[in-house]
Amino acid sequence: MADASAPQPAVVSAGQPRSRLRRRVGAIVVVALIAAAVAAWWFARPPEPPVQPAGFPLPPLSSSPFLNTAPDVAYVGSDACLRCHPNHHSRYHRTGMGRSMAEVDLGREPHDADFDHPLSKRRYQVRRKDGQLWHRELLLTSGPDEVVLSEFPLKYVVGSGRHSLTYLVEADGFLVESPVTWYTSKQAWGMSPGYDRANHSGFERATGESCLICHAGHAEAVDGSLHRMRIKEAVIGCERCHGPGALHVERHRALHHEAPPPHDAPEPIDTTIVNPAHLSRELGEAVCQQCHLRTSAAVVARGRKPSDFRPGLPRQDFLHDYRLDIPDASMTVVGHVEQMHLSRCYQASGTLTCVTCHDPHFEPRPAIRERYYTKACLSCHRAEHCRVDPRQRQRQSPRNDCVQCHMPRSPTEIPHLAFTHHRIGIHDKPPSLPDDPDRAHDGFGVLKPFLDLSRVKGLDEKRSLGLGYLEAANRQKDEATAMRYRELALRLLTEARDAGLRDGALDAALARLRFDMELDDGVLELAQSALALGNLDGQDHCNALFLVADMLARQGRRGEAIPYLEKLGRLRRHSIQWLLRADCERDAGNRPGMIDALRTAVAINPRLWKAHLSLADHYRSAGDAMRADWHKRRAVP
Repeated sequence: MADASAPQPAVVSAGQPRSRLRRRVGAIVVVALIAAAVAAWWFARPPEPPVQPAGFPLPPLSSSPFLNTAPDVAYVGSDACLRCHPNHHSRYHRTGMGRSMAEVDLGREPHDADFDHPLSKRRYQVRRKDGQLWHRELLLTSGPDEVVLSEFPLKYVVGSGRHSLTYLVEADGFLVESPVTWYTSKQAWGMSPGYDRANHSGFERATGESCLICHAGHAEAVDGSLHRMRIKEAVIGCERCHGPGALHVERHRALHHEAPPPHDAPEPIDTTIVNPAHLSRELGEAVCQQCHLRTSAAVVARGRKPSDFRPGLPRQDFLHDYRLDIPDASMTVVGHVEQMHLSRCYQASGTLTCVTCHDPHFEPRPAIRERYYTKACLSCHRAEHCRVDPRQRQRQSPRNDCVQCHMPRSPTEIPHLAFTHHRIGIHDKPPSLPDDPDRAHDGFGVLKPFLDLSRVKGLDEKRSLGLGYLEAANRQKDEATAMRYRELALRLLTEARDAGLRDGALDAALARLRFDMELDDGVLELAQSALALGNLDGQDHCNALFLVADMLARQGRRGEAIPYLEKLGRLRRHSIQWLLRADCERDAGNRPGMIDALRTAVAINPRLWKAHLSLADHYRSAGDAMRADWHKRRAVP
C-alpha cells in the first residue's frame, strides 16, 4: 500500500540527503553510461511535431449483451440485493471476500499487546482506549519515560483473519496503513509486510484507490487526491462480480406490479445484471482477475480508470497486463492467475477456470475442505490413476488429498504467510523462496502481454509498453537492470509523444523518468503539460505537482513553488513535500512558515531527526525550553 513510486526531491530540508537516488556503488558506472547515452539521444531527436488536430480517439469499449456494462449504470450497494437474495448474501459474508474489510469493532479485535522492534529502535503498543483500538509507536529506550512518536485510533481492518489482519488509520483526513499487523498463524502482533527493516515508513504509507480496489467494495478518492478516501462500501460486495445493480433493481421493482410468468415458463437470461455463469471463460476470469492477477506491470489504458471496469467486459479494455519473461520467479500472494495459466490442466481444458474449484458464495468449513476440493479434482480425474506408490501415498496423504501433492502450500514474499500454489502439476521439490527475496527478480527481461492485446495498436501500444517498463523499473531491486528498463520506457514514451500523442499519464511518466535519470532538461515542462492535460490519477497528479515544485525550487524560483506545494498538501500526506516547503518558506523570508512546515513534516514522519534538531534549536532560541526538549528527545538517528 505504499506510495513507492513517488519521486524524491533534489533539495530537502534539515540535513536530509540531497541525492534523489540511492544507488548501489557497483551500479554507478553503468548508470552513468546509460544516462549519458540517453541524454545524447534525447538532444539529437528531431523537433516536436505539432499536435494533430484530429487527436487520437480512444479505442471503443467491447460490446456486451448485458445492459449494466454501460458506464452510466449506477451502483446501488449490496444492501439492495439482500431483499431478494438473502441466502446468497448470508453465505457470501462467511467467505474470505465477504469479510475483506470492515470498520474496527473492539469486540472482534485481537488482544492488547506490546512488542519491540530493535531494527528500527521502536516499541509498538496495541491498546483499547476511549472505546477505540489504538496503535502506538514509541522510541525503544532504556529509561522509564515513554517517548511517543505516533499514536492513532484504528478505523478499518483489512483481511478476513484467515492469514492476517492489517489496519488502516485516518491521519489528517488521509487514509494510511499501520505498521502493525495481526498474524493468525502466530497468534501475535508483528510488523506489517514491508516494515521489518530499520528505516520503515511508519504511519506514512498511503492507502489509496490502487490499494482499496482489491480490499474494499466501493471506495473513491476525494477531489483527485492520492489517499483522502470516501469509503462507500467497505466489504467487497455483490456488484464487484455482478456489475452495477441499478437496472436490475428497477426491473424487479417493476415486475412486482406485473402478473408473474407461468410456473413452467423457461427462465430467460436477465440482461440487466451480469451472472458470471453466462460468461465465456475469458470474460468470467476477468471478474476474478480484478484482484487475483498481479503481473510484472499493469498499465491503465489511455482515457480509462481501473474502476471503470465492468464485469462482462474484457479486462484489456481497461488494463494492459505484462509479464517479464524471467524464469523461476517466486510466487506472489496474488499470483494465482498466472500460476493457473501455466498448469497443464488449464491448458488442456477449455472449461477449467477459477470457479471450477471456488464458489464465490461458499467457503467450505475446515472439516470438509479437503473432501470439497478433492471432489473438484475428481470431476476430471480418477483416483485410481494416481501413480504414486500406495505405501508412499498412505504415509504422506492417507486420505489421498490431491491438493497436498499437486497444489502444495508455498512460501510468499510476505513474512509469516504461505498460500496454495495454483500451478496444478507435479511438484517434485517443495517450493521455496530464494535466499535473498529482494533479489528474486534481478536480471533483465522483456515485457510480454499476459492477455491478448491485439486490439492495442500503434501509439497506444507504444504508450502502454513504455509505461509497463517504467512500472517494472520501479519494482526492480537491481539498479542496473532498473536503469535499462527506464531507458526502454523513455525511448518508447518519447516516440509516442513525438508522434503527436498527448496524454497526461504519458507526460507525467516522462517527467518522472527524466527526473529519476537525472536528465533535468524538460522535467518542468513535461510535468506542467501533464497538469494542463489533466485526467491524471492521484499518483500521477501528486508526482507532477511535486516535480514542478522541485524544479522551480532548484531554479531559484522558490516563491513560485509554494502554491504547487500547498495544493500537494491537500492531495497527499507525505513528509518529503513539507521538507521542500520548509526550504521554500525559508528562502522567501517566511520563518514562521518554515517552522510550520518542519513541524508538519516531523508529525508525519517522526524519524526526521535532523528536522527535530532544527526545531529544538528554534524553540531554544525562542525561550521555549519545554518544546525544545520535546524535539531533542525525538532527535534519535
